[in-house]
Amino acid sequence: MNRLAGITFVIGLMVAVGVEAEELMVEHLDELVIDDRLTLRQVVDTTFERYPQNALISAFQEESKALEQRSSSWIAGYPMIYLQYIDDALLGRDDGITNVQSGYQVPLWMWGQKEASEKITEESKQAAERYIIALKHEVAGLVRDALWTLRLMENRRELARQIYEVAEKLTTVVRRRVELGDLARADELLAESDQLEKKTALVQAEAEVMHARKAYQNLTRMNRVPRRLDEMLSKLKGLDEHHPSLAASNASVERAQAEVEFTRLSKQGNQPTILVGTDSTQIDRQGTFGTGTNIVLQVPIGGDDWHAPQVAQANLTLNEKIVQRETLRRQLEKALHEAQHNLEVDQAALEIAERRKAIAETQINMSRIAFEAGEIALIDYLKIQAGAQSAIRDAAERAILVQKDTSVFNQVVGVMP
Repeated sequence: MNRLAGITFVIGLMVAVGVEAEELMVEHLDELVIDDRLTLRQVVDTTFERYPQNALISAFQEESKALEQRSSSWIAGYPMIYLQYIDDALLGRDDGITNVQSGYQVPLWMWGQKEASEKITEESKQAAERYIIALKHEVAGLVRDALWTLRLMENRRELARQIYEVAEKLTTVVRRRVELGDLARADELLAESDQLEKKTALVQAEAEVMHARKAYQNLTRMNRVPRRLDEMLSKLKGLDEHHPSLAASNASVERAQAEVEFTRLSKQGNQPTILVGTDSTQIDRQGTFGTGTNIVLQVPIGGDDWHAPQVAQANLTLNEKIVQRETLRRQLEKALHEAQHNLEVDQAALEIAERRKAIAETQINMSRIAFEAGEIALIDYLKIQAGAQSAIRDAAERAILVQKDTSVFNQVVGVMP
């Protein structure tokens, strides 16, 4: 009997499919086009350019320029014009004595303060550069996750579609055999119920695909996806200080350390100043008039009690940065262990799943022949088919998970696409 010919369920390892001529159970389509020329790196670059946090880069660069202006200045603060007028008439006297003093007052750098400011500028530039690299690495992780999630959902959808098509063909065959009197009406209802169950699974799988597509579009602002996502497993086995996130965190700590030193040398509102000006005195009664030059140097002494809170605040910020760095390090160590373990587990599981898949394909063929020969009932055939389909589905998904695990491992150790 060949009435079930052509319904054997054999599915290879699937990859994401294109959107050409998609037939959907639910008319909701978030369209994506597979671009053979598009690479993962290009997607990361485009996403990075459109990423909201990218605006912070300009702010960091502007800050670095401002700090460089401060460090290159010959003066240590706001200059002021000094003007003083003294008239004895204002004191109720009438000796005709007036005194006018004027000058230009500028703050001076304290010993080592200018070098400390230059150090902040240097560390600020370094921190900005490291932040850009770390941010791009973060974006790469988001893109990788979005793409592999999409690949998994597309694969599940395709498998669900093939399972549904098998159920649909089986229902047609069973219905025909019921009409011929080979099977009971109950078998037709059972086959139809199984078909509807597979159809529901397909609808849900399609919905998950659309969610994954929308998430990708929302992140990347693109309607194209690369066909190839495979990555070579990095040879790195652990974390080092060159990791983008750790390097950025280290630069942030160094910046905060430089701020502590600069704050320690900068007494708020009490900067050394020098005033250069003129002093003009006129005594009308005696008919004399005199001018001179004023040079006034002001040097702050003491006041550490008032300055201590500013130093403590800067030191608090430094310690917060150190805590954030060490917390990040622990998170990365944990993520690295999980990435290594998941990769090893999925590689081992894939070998088992491949063997199960081969067995499942044989079981489907054997059970089909047995069902055609009337040796097993339809309900038993459906049970065998469901178990076999599950094994085949697991093999297809494990193959993708191994590739995804490779991508996750590369991300954790700091490798860019």
